[in-house]
This record gives sequence, C-alpha cells and structure tokens, in this order.
Amino acid sequence: MNNIIQNITIENKRIDKDKFFMLGYCPEIEKHLLCVHISWVAGYDRYYVLDEEDTEIYEKEPEEFYRKYEKEIKAVRTRKLIGAGALRDYNFRSLPDEVLKALDKYPPFEGYFYQEGILYARVKLEERYVSLPPIYDEE
Repeated sequence: MNNIIQNITIENKRIDKDKFFMLGYCPEIEKHLLCVHISWVAGYDRYYVLDEEDTEIYEKEPEEFYRKYEKEIKAVRTRKLIGAGALRDYNFRSLPDEVLKALDKYPPFEGYFYQEGILYARVKLEERYVSLPPIYDEE
C-alpha cells in the first residue's frame, strides 16, 4: 500500500440521506469507513473507521448502528476520526511556532499521508511537505 494518497474513494456505498452519511469500503487504505458529510463553505466528508461487523449491523439493525455511532453521525471528532476532506479538521498547532507565525492562509492541500491508521493531511510549505494530524473534540 502506498502511504501517499491523493484522493479517498469509497466503494460499495450505502447512503443514509436522512442523516447525511454514507458507509463504504476505501480501497486506498483497505478499511470500511463512515463518511459524514459536513456542510461548510464547500461541503466535505469526515472519515471515521468502522469495526468489521458495523456494515452488517447497519443493514440489519440500523437503530443499533445509529446508537453506536451517535457522536460521529452528529459530526463530533471522536477518536474514530481518521481524517477529513478539509484542512479545517487538521491540527496546525503541530507545526513549529515560527512556521505558524509565517502562515497567512491555508497552505495547498496535497492529499493524505496514511500511517498507523490515520489520514494525515499532506500540505506543502515552501519547498517541503508536512503531515498534519486530525483535530479531536475529545482532547
């Protein structure tokens, strides 16, 4: 598996239009994901890793699935969050102070760096690439 991923794709989608999410398989990281749609300036998805049996639970007992993933469906950035489609969900405080002070806008988003189950945002700062971890609400 290549650790640098340009785009996240979802196969075998199951879309829940009422709760604004979809379930599916991500071949780039070989995991099943819960993709919660976030309405913002431009809509994007937050990606949460699913347990193996969760797709089947959703099919057979959707209310049980809704209870298990209640926070994630409500877009809380729990520890199940592995990444997102927008830089606003990434932790720029992980950068050194001198780099942060020099930033006057979001740097170019160059896809993801996948490591140890996390989709780090890959951004270009001057001539080098930096990986940013997701932000969690439960810290």
